[in-house]
Amino acid sequence: MTIRGLPAVILLSLFAQGCTHLKHSEKSELSWEARRAQLARIDRFTLQARVSSGGLFGIKGNLHWRQAPGGFDMRVAGPFGVGAATISGRGREIEIKTAKRSFVTTDPEGDLKERLGWTVPLTHLRYWVLGQPAPGTPAEFELDAAGRIVSIEQDGWTLEFSEYHPGSPGLPRKFEVANTELRLKIVVDSWSDLPALK
Repeated sequence: MTIRGLPAVILLSLFAQGCTHLKHSEKSELSWEARRAQLARIDRFTLQARVSSGGLFGIKGNLHWRQAPGGFDMRVAGPFGVGAATISGRGREIEIKTAKRSFVTTDPEGDLKERLGWTVPLTHLRYWVLGQPAPGTPAEFELDAAGRIVSIEQDGWTLEFSEYHPGSPGLPRKFEVANTELRLKIVVDSWSDLPALK
C-alpha cells in the first residue's frame, strides 16, 4: 500500500528513526530499509581502527573497540601505547581512565568536556560507527544508490562516510565525525565478532 506514492513502510521508518528526513530516491530508500534491518540486529562487534584529529585537541592513535549487548570496552593509544585511555560502559555508567585520572560518570559527554576540555559523542558513536543514525533524537541523512549512508547530521554533529568494507552488510571503513570544536577521522581496518546476519 502506498500513501501519495511513498511506500507505507518508509513512512513508518521515518517515525521509528525520530522523524528523520530522507534525501534520496525510492530505490535507495528500499535498499536502506533492508540494510537498516540488518544493522539493527548487530548487538556486538569488535573493531580495530586508526583515529586522528587536527586542531587544538589533536590526537593520533589506534582504537580497539569491543561492543557486547551488556556494555563496551574501548582503548585508544598513540604509537607505542603513549597517551593510552580506556573507556568502559556497563548500563548507564561509563568509566574513563587515562594515565593521570580515572572517573565514573553517567554523563560522559558533559564530564569529558568539563574535565578534559573536549568531548566525543559516546552515546551516539555506537550507532554511527555502523553507518546509521542514533535512535531517540531527530537526524537528517543522505544515502547513496546502494542504500548506504553517506552523511548524517544529528545533535550538532556531522558525519561523512567516504568508504565501506565490501560484502554484506558492508560496514563503514572510512568516515569523519565533526562538530564546531572537533573533527575525528576514523579508518576501520577490521570488523570481527559480528552476529550472523541473514
